[in-house]
Amino acid sequence: MSPDRSDTSLPKGVSAVLQAVERAGANLTVVLPGDRIARLGGRPDAARVTIHAEGTLQALAEQDLTRVAEGYLTGEVDAEGDFLEIMKITDVILPDPGWLERMRFWARLLLRDRRRLQRESISFHYDRPAEFFLPWFERWRSYSHGLYASDGDAPDEAQERKLRLALERLAVKPGDRVFDMGCGWGSFLEYAGLQGIHVHGITISHEQERFVRALIAEQDLPCTVERVDFLDFEPAEPFDGAVFMGTFEHLPDYRFAASFLGRWLRPEARVWADFCTARGSRLGGAFLKKYVWPGHTRYVDVPALLEALDREGFNIHELADDTVSYARTVRDWADAFEQARTDLEEGFGREPTRAFHLFLRASEYFLAHNKTQAYHLVAGRRPAGLRPAASRQASVTARQANANESPTRA
Repeated sequence: MSPDRSDTSLPKGVSAVLQAVERAGANLTVVLPGDRIARLGGRPDAARVTIHAEGTLQALAEQDLTRVAEGYLTGEVDAEGDFLEIMKITDVILPDPGWLERMRFWARLLLRDRRRLQRESISFHYDRPAEFFLPWFERWRSYSHGLYASDGDAPDEAQERKLRLALERLAVKPGDRVFDMGCGWGSFLEYAGLQGIHVHGITISHEQERFVRALIAEQDLPCTVERVDFLDFEPAEPFDGAVFMGTFEHLPDYRFAASFLGRWLRPEARVWADFCTARGSRLGGAFLKKYVWPGHTRYVDVPALLEALDREGFNIHELADDTVSYARTVRDWADAFEQARTDLEEGFGREPTRAFHLFLRASEYFLAHNKTQAYHLVAGRRPAGLRPAASRQASVTARQANANESPTRA
């Protein structure tokens, strides 16, 4: 570290933290109150962090990462440049939820009504107008990862590749019924519906329900959407397939989900799921739990999920590592988010916009450095069978895609 002033001018502990961040490989300039400057790494102009308040500087000295991040939300900290360089601080100060947050998490699960907690959690994150999300989503508005064949893939290509593969693995055809758990902004529902597949999506978000209902009407899709808690959902008839795209993170009761699939999927039906996980603690950091994913949202426990499916008689046809694809997905979300950031702050406020900004760049960093992982799985109660070398599943045609480039806004 090369400070412009002596380290003795810094609060006790700050120099130690900055030196550790530099040893972690960070390249950035840190501007401290009183115009004190520390330049880290061989490329200090890669990023710039400005700490305006002494209180936030003290939080850095105490290695309280949540308080430092909160300074960014309130404007006591400003940051610009390559955020991945800034995120290297998480190699020094782990964003662990801590024992107190762990106790709170389990207390909420044990003492509060699960349905109410689920509604509150989903509402906190998802019940924002579609206009908050659409500026940084790609054409299919997917809020789970795409599948990248190369680093230069366009985001919509990667998402369509994932949607196409999901349909192939489900082996469904026009006229079949597919259950979409947590249908989001209608990504899978629209893609499959354009191919004549009857998708029934459920959500507990008012905003998503309105958006998807309008999407179905505008495009005359053979699909339906229902606002209902998965714990209360009673289908009218069995399904020919099911998808859980980025929703098992919100549904830690894997036995309930597996039992539902055992009851409501036809014997030959298959399920597709994709999700994010992490080794060790399944909880996100304290900042993430407070400002982005409250409630019982957590990383997926893969062994527990596989065990639950196995208990219901499901074969695991496929379990594939999509970690690099998820890192690319979040990178593209974050890039688009930064382009729209000024408008988002004007429309939705500085604090929620900056919270999402940190969330996206931190997620990219953790996935790119294998601190978190992503997978997709395919399961069914019949053996997978032989697969042809080349896919015969037709994708959505270019004409269909171009005809629907401007999705409905609720």
